Amino acid sequence: MLNTWGRNSRLYERYTSNAAEALSSDDGLQEAQSEWEQFFINSHGDIFSGLEITNPRESLFIDTLYYDFIVDQIIEFVERQVGSHVVNQEATYNTNALSFSFQSLHSTIIDTDSIERNVDEFMREVDLANLDLDFLRGLYESIISHEMRLQLGEYYTPSGVAQLSVGELTVNDYETDTFLDPGCGSGIFLATCIDEKREALEDDLSPKALVDAITETVFGVDLNPVAVKSAKLSYLLSLLPLLEEASVDRLELPVFLADSLKLTRDDQIQFGGEVLELSVDHLVGNPPWITWGNLSEQVRDAWREKYVKQLDLLPHQGVETRLGHANDDISVPFIWVCIHHYLNKNGHASFVLKRDIMKGPAGRLLRTQRVNSRPVAVRHVHDFNRLQPFGDDVGVHSAIYTLRADSKPEFPIVATSWKKVSGKPSFTSVDVMRETLKHEETGMIPVEEDDPSSSWVREDAENRALGECEHDIRHGVKDDATDVYSIDRDQLGDLEPDFVYPYLKSKHVVKYGLFGHELHLVPIKKANEDNETEIQNNCPKTYEYLKSHRQALEDRSSTWLDKGTFYNVFGLGEYTWSDYKVVWCRLGFKPHFTVVSTVDDEDLGEKMVVPGDHFMFISTDDEYEAHFLCGLLNSSIYQKSIKGIASEGKSSLSKTVVSKLELPEYKQTEDSERLAELSMEAHEIVPQHTNVSKRKYNKKTIEELEIVQAKIDELVEEMLSEGSLFPDVGQSTLASY
Repeated sequence: MLNTWGRNSRLYERYTSNAAEALSSDDGLQEAQSEWEQFFINSHGDIFSGLEITNPRESLFIDTLYYDFIVDQIIEFVERQVGSHVVNQEATYNTNALSFSFQSLHSTIIDTDSIERNVDEFMREVDLANLDLDFLRGLYESIISHEMRLQLGEYYTPSGVAQLSVGELTVNDYETDTFLDPGCGSGIFLATCIDEKREALEDDLSPKALVDAITETVFGVDLNPVAVKSAKLSYLLSLLPLLEEASVDRLELPVFLADSLKLTRDDQIQFGGEVLELSVDHLVGNPPWITWGNLSEQVRDAWREKYVKQLDLLPHQGVETRLGHANDDISVPFIWVCIHHYLNKNGHASFVLKRDIMKGPAGRLLRTQRVNSRPVAVRHVHDFNRLQPFGDDVGVHSAIYTLRADSKPEFPIVATSWKKVSGKPSFTSVDVMRETLKHEETGMIPVEEDDPSSSWVREDAENRALGECEHDIRHGVKDDATDVYSIDRDQLGDLEPDFVYPYLKSKHVVKYGLFGHELHLVPIKKANEDNETEIQNNCPKTYEYLKSHRQALEDRSSTWLDKGTFYNVFGLGEYTWSDYKVVWCRLGFKPHFTVVSTVDDEDLGEKMVVPGDHFMFISTDDEYEAHFLCGLLNSSIYQKSIKGIASEGKSSLSKTVVSKLELPEYKQTEDSERLAELSMEAHEIVPQHTNVSKRKYNKKTIEELEIVQAKIDELVEEMLSEGSLFPDVGQSTLASY
C-alpha cells in the first residue's frame, strides 16, 4: 500500500501536482484552504509556524486532501464489496464544523473514475477481513509530515497497547455499555472496543443486531478532519465481518469532527437524525500530548475561563496564576475535562499517558485522583518503563492508567511492569507482547504517606534502596572554639587568607545547592598536625591571632585535642580536602544532599569549601561519582527509605542511618553517567534562585528543578528495579534485596 499510495508513489505525485496547479487558480479550493487553516489555528494555535517545510500551509493542505482522497477510495471499495452505504463518509457530516466537503474538492483535482478502477484492481488483492489496521498508521505517517504530527500531539497507538488498555476496563454489559474515545486519532481504540463487543456478543446477537448495538454504543471524536476520516475507515473495517452477513443497506458511523473539550467550538452533534448528548460508561484513548506553550493564547484563555478554577486544574503550589506548569502537556487536563463532561457515575477510563506523570509536577493533577470534588481512583498502571511502543522517534516513556470514577483511591496501586527480554519487542497485539516481553506485578505508593499526590514510586524498588554503603562517611570539622575560629569579614585584614575557608553551617545547604556560607579559620590540614613553625614563618598575623586566644583554646576540655598544637582541630583529614564532597546536615531531619567543591568568595577568591560540625559527607575526587551519589540520595525512593529508617524520632541523619542505604561503588555506565549529569543540571539551576531570603526560597516552586527531579526519580527507580544500579550483581542476588 505504501508503494502504491505513499508519498513516493506515482499517484501521490500526480494528485499533489494537480492540486497545486488547481490551487493557484481555483477560488473554491483557495477558500477551502483558508477555512481549513483558520480551523486549525483556532483549535491548535499556529501549528504552521516554525515547521521546516517549504510553504507549509499549502503543502499540508494538499497532503490532507490527498490522504482524505485515498481513504475515500478505500471506503467506497468496501461499500461496493459489502453492499452497505456509509451515509456520513465526510468528516464534517454530523457537525458541520467545516462548510465545505472534501469530496467536492477532489473532483476538481483528478479524474476519480480512472482512480477508482485502479483502486478496485489493487484492493482485490488485499484480504480486507484480516487487514492489520496498523496499515493506516503507516499510510498516514508516509503522507503527513513528522513535524506536523508532533505539532498536533499525535502519537498513534499500536494495536497491542490499545488492546491492553481496553482490556483493563470493567464491562458490566457488552451490549449496552457505552464507550467514547474523545481524541480518537486513526481509530485504533474504537476498533479495539468493537472487537471486544463483537467477540462477547456474536453468539447472542444476529449480525445486524450486533452492528446496531455497536454503532449505538461506541463513539469517537477528534478535532482533526484527517483523523476523523481515518477513524471512520477503521470503524468500517472492524464491522466488516458483520456487514458481510448483516445486509445493512445504510450505515452511519458514530465518529464526529468536534472539540471534545468544548473550548474553541461547541458543535451540536447530529446522529441518527437526532441531537446526540454523549454520556458514557467508559472513556478510552491516547489523548493529545501537546504542550501548553504550543497552544494559541486564545485556546489558553479558553482553558482559564472554562476549566481551571471550575475543575481545580492547578494543583501546583505557588503557581496558581500559571497555566501549564513546567510546560507540561495537556493530556491529563484533557482527560479530566472529558471525565467531567462524559463519564457516567462509577464509570471507568483507560488512557495511554506519559510514564513520568507518576512523578514530578506535570502529573500532580492525576495524582490528586479527583476531578474537582469527584474522586477518580487510579486502579491499575501498566508501566512500559524504557520500552518505546510508539517507535524510536518518540523520545518519551509511556504507561496505561486505568481509573474508576466515584471510587475512593487506595494504595498500593496495582502496577504491571513491562520489560524487554531479548530481541526487538513487538506491540502488534497483546499476545505478541506477552511473547516478546516479560512483565511482573508490583505496586505504586506515594513518597509522602500524608500526601497521595506526591510522586509515586514502586514499593519493591523502595526496598532495594536499602543495602550497604560502599563509601566512607566522614564527619565535618569539630573545633569546640567557635568564637575563635568563626571569622567576620572585617577581621580578614588581621589575618593572612591562607587558612581561612568558606564554611558550611546547617542553614547553608539546600538540595543541589548552597545558600551562602560563612568564613572559618582552619589552621591545620589534618588532626594533630604540628605546623606551628610553618604558621609562625609564613602567616605571622594568623599566628599572633591564635596566640591572642591561646588561653581559650587550651581551656577546651575535649580529650580529642590532647595531642598536637594548642590550636588543634578534630575532624580533619585528606578527605576534608578532596575535590568533591556530597554533604548533608546530620541534625534534624532535612534530607537535603548537595555536592560541594570550591566557591568563589568575594574576599578569598576561589577556595575549597569546608563542611562544619553539623555535617556528614562522602568525599571523592571524581565529579561524576559525587553527582551520582547525590542523585541517588536526593531521589524520591532514597528519600522515602531515609524517612523510614529515621522515622522513630527523625532526630538525625547520622552515619548509621545513611550507611543502611545502597550506595554502590561508582561504575561508568550509561545510566550512572546520566544520573550524574542530571544532578549537575540540578546544581546549575539552584544558584539562579538563591537571591532571596531562605524563607522565601523554601516557599518557592522552581519549575525547572522539579522537572529535573522527576527525571532523577524515574531513572533511579528504573535502575533499582532493573538492576542496573548493580552492574556486577547477578539477578539471583538482586532477588534478595
